[in-house]
Amino acid sequence: MIPPQANYLPILERLVSFSTVSSNSNLDCIDYIEDFLSARRFHTTRVYNRDNTKANLIARIGPEVEDGIILAGHSDVVPVEGQDWRTDPFCLVENEGNLHARGSADMKGFLALAMELAAAVDPDSLQKPLYLIFTYDEEIGCGGAKRLVEVLKGIEARPRFVLIGEPTNMDLVTAHKGISLSTTNIRGKSAHSSCPALGANAILAAVRLIEQIDGILPAGQDEKFSPPGATFNIGTMHGGTAGNIIPQDCSFVWEFRPLPSQDTQAVQNRFSALVKSLQQEMPGIHVDHQVDSIVPGMQEGKNLEIATELQGHLQQSRLATVSFVTEGGLYQQANIPAVVCGPGHVDQAHKPNEYVPMAMMDQYRTFLFDLITKLQ
Repeated sequence: MIPPQANYLPILERLVSFSTVSSNSNLDCIDYIEDFLSARRFHTTRVYNRDNTKANLIARIGPEVEDGIILAGHSDVVPVEGQDWRTDPFCLVENEGNLHARGSADMKGFLALAMELAAAVDPDSLQKPLYLIFTYDEEIGCGGAKRLVEVLKGIEARPRFVLIGEPTNMDLVTAHKGISLSTTNIRGKSAHSSCPALGANAILAAVRLIEQIDGILPAGQDEKFSPPGATFNIGTMHGGTAGNIIPQDCSFVWEFRPLPSQDTQAVQNRFSALVKSLQQEMPGIHVDHQVDSIVPGMQEGKNLEIATELQGHLQQSRLATVSFVTEGGLYQQANIPAVVCGPGHVDQAHKPNEYVPMAMMDQYRTFLFDLITKLQ
């Protein structure tokens, strides 16, 4: 079948106009999507966050039978403050064949294509269901998808798989690493810097902990990933008030990214042991450590079979693994195989003047049309 004439640009223009930075509500954007899909005979359900300021949207068209597919993406985007944008980041601009806006690649371009093509489907022609699932807070720990796990487990007619449209340069991703994000706060004792024995240096304690993190990461490696093993990063560090005062307080935010098969809790346990040892070695130091977010990795499992099948519709695409995190591991927790594949490149995500190539949007659009047509 020949895809209908492309009409996704007005949809994408509306989607990027909503400033769904994770610190904001996404409800205006969800209102627009739900109205759009409901008018086209989709059955819709919202799953809200705890204070009802954000929502996931689950939309279904077609019969309630097994082996349907899910097209999934997140509605939130990263901030634009401090970035050198040449145009309004919340206004879609075409330049030299690229579509520029915050979220054009990550990942409202995919959302627009999914909405456009799903809207063109005659629901009476479908033999299997098509689901669209759009979430909140993916960029800050996948909070929306975590709220969906139990809901998805309760779907009696099990979907065959979920396609997550993160920008992968059209590669079919079958596995990715996980992430654990933590904040460590250290309280010491201030004193004049000429009398170090009278104080307890919180920054020095932080440095000693940081120096040992690499040694508590899992040792295993998998050459399918780059880098092949677990990694860590210190994202922020704050402490001290003056060069001649022993710092009383220091805090640092850090993350580690294990392979999908590695035990996240074991690393946290080893870090707790480091903290206990440090507090014994440095009297006057107290450490308060909290895990802010854990997102599981996505293990290959049945994903490889699905991706190999999808490769028949995207013959130029590679089967791949990545080190960045998606909602795929959470769908796996709901017993739904997942493949990550979308238009655009992750190198463009989170940057000023973010863009997705129109040629890639057109190629992906044909792929989605072929996929949806198979449900008829």
